[in-house]
Amino acid sequence: MAAWSGATLTYGTSITLMNELGGQGGYLDVNGSAGRADGKFNVSTNPSSDRTNGRQSSVWKVISASGKSDGAAVMSGDKVWLVNQLAGGQGGYLDVNGGEARDGAKFDVSTTESQTRIDNSAKWRLLAKSSTPSDGKVRIDDTLHLLNDLADGQGGFLDVNGTSPKDGAKWDVSTTYYTDRGAGSGSWKIGTAP
Repeated sequence: MAAWSGATLTYGTSITLMNELGGQGGYLDVNGSAGRADGKFNVSTNPSSDRTNGRQSSVWKVISASGKSDGAAVMSGDKVWLVNQLAGGQGGYLDVNGGEARDGAKFDVSTTESQTRIDNSAKWRLLAKSSTPSDGKVRIDDTLHLLNDLADGQGGFLDVNGTSPKDGAKWDVSTTYYTDRGAGSGSWKIGTAP
């Protein structure tokens, strides 16, 4: 399902998420093995929305975690699963998995095969900073925070933190206690899939 700038985000739509750290935090991307039990791919950011030349490693499909149908509007505060679209949707569910040692970090972020790996670790609450009009709907080009629902919302906010060691990657991705640990490090702009 395609979307355009300013359109209401609906379930079943594939999007990109660009981090706003310094205005150039890169696109949320899968890159290499997760290296964790039950993990699939490592998650980092990448300067390009198409690092893998059409294989869609930076594209994420938005699925309702509360039973809303594809085509229904995504509302700020909704709980979602984000499925990476690498190789036709085989990239896995965005997930927290294990502790992260970087300053200010809470959990490491990778993908997993299961929506229900452990205590809602692959479920995220989508919190828009604002949108126009102010009707609760989330739109393409809105900026949001993503709060992980592990143990009823204790998984932390999706964040970039430190340089990633993965080839072609920009920043490592983990969660943190704060909506924006650094200047825009926990803010993500919704974009259209390439």
